[in-house]
Amino acid sequence: MEKKNKKRKLLKAAAFLTAAIFIIGLGIFANALVGNPVSKMLAKRTANAYLEERYADTDFYIESVHYSFKLPSYTVKIKSKSSDDSYFSLEIDSLGKLLLDHYDSMVANRGNTARRLDDAYRNLTDAVWESPSFPFTLSSGIAYGILEFTPQDYAQNSDIPSYALMQEDLELDGLYDIQKLGRQAGHLVVYIEDDLVTTERAAEILLEIRRLMDEAGAPFYAIDLTLQPPRAEGEHPMQAGNYLTIKQFLYADIYPDGLKERIERLH
Repeated sequence: MEKKNKKRKLLKAAAFLTAAIFIIGLGIFANALVGNPVSKMLAKRTANAYLEERYADTDFYIESVHYSFKLPSYTVKIKSKSSDDSYFSLEIDSLGKLLLDHYDSMVANRGNTARRLDDAYRNLTDAVWESPSFPFTLSSGIAYGILEFTPQDYAQNSDIPSYALMQEDLELDGLYDIQKLGRQAGHLVVYIEDDLVTTERAAEILLEIRRLMDEAGAPFYAIDLTLQPPRAEGEHPMQAGNYLTIKQFLYADIYPDGLKERIERLH
C-alpha cells in the first residue's frame, strides 16, 4: 500500500510538473508573440515621459501601443493634433527602454510628406493601369507610378535618378500640384506580356502609354518598360523566352520620329 501511495504521489508530481512546464512554455510563447500587459504599460510610461521631455512644446499624443514580435519590441505610434504629416513611432523594449525614435526620418526629414504625395500620384497612375480599357496585358500585375524623392544623404547614390526631388525641401502639410510633381519626378514601371517582343512593338506601347497617361492627367518624367512573351502558369517572367527591357526612358523622348532607334540605343 505504501509503495502504491508513493507511486501515486510521484505520478501526481510528474503530472503537476508537466502541466507547469506546459503553462510556462505557453506563457513564454504568448509573450514572444503578443507581448504582455506589464511590458506594454512600461512602454506607454516610457513614451509619455519621453514626449514630456523631448517634445514638451508640441501637441503630440500617443495613438496606440502595439507589440511587434519581429523586432521584438513595442511600437508606440505618436500623432499630432494639428498636423496630418506629423506622426512617427517609438520602439521600446519589454523592460521599458527606448530603442528608436523615428521622428527625424518620418517628420523632420519629410518622409511622411513624401509618402502622402507619392500615394496621391500612384492613385493617378493606377486609374490607367486598372482601367478595363487598358489595352495591354500586365505581367503578374506589375505596373505602378511613383514620385522619385530622395533624402539628401542618399542623393549621390548611383541608383537615385538625377531628376529625384530632395525630400527635405518639402513643406510639412504642404499642398502640392500632383500633376506638376509628376512632370518633374514621376517614374512609371510596367511589365507587359505580348506575342511580339520587338523594338517596334515597344515603341507602339510607349506611345500608347504616354497618350493614356496624358488623357488621365497623370504625366511622368521617365518610364521603365519590360516587354516579354506570354508565359506558362508558374513560370518565372524571365524564363518565358526573349524579353526587352528599357529603363529610365524619358517622357520627352517618346515621340514617333526615331523612337525605335532611341529604344535600341537604350536597350
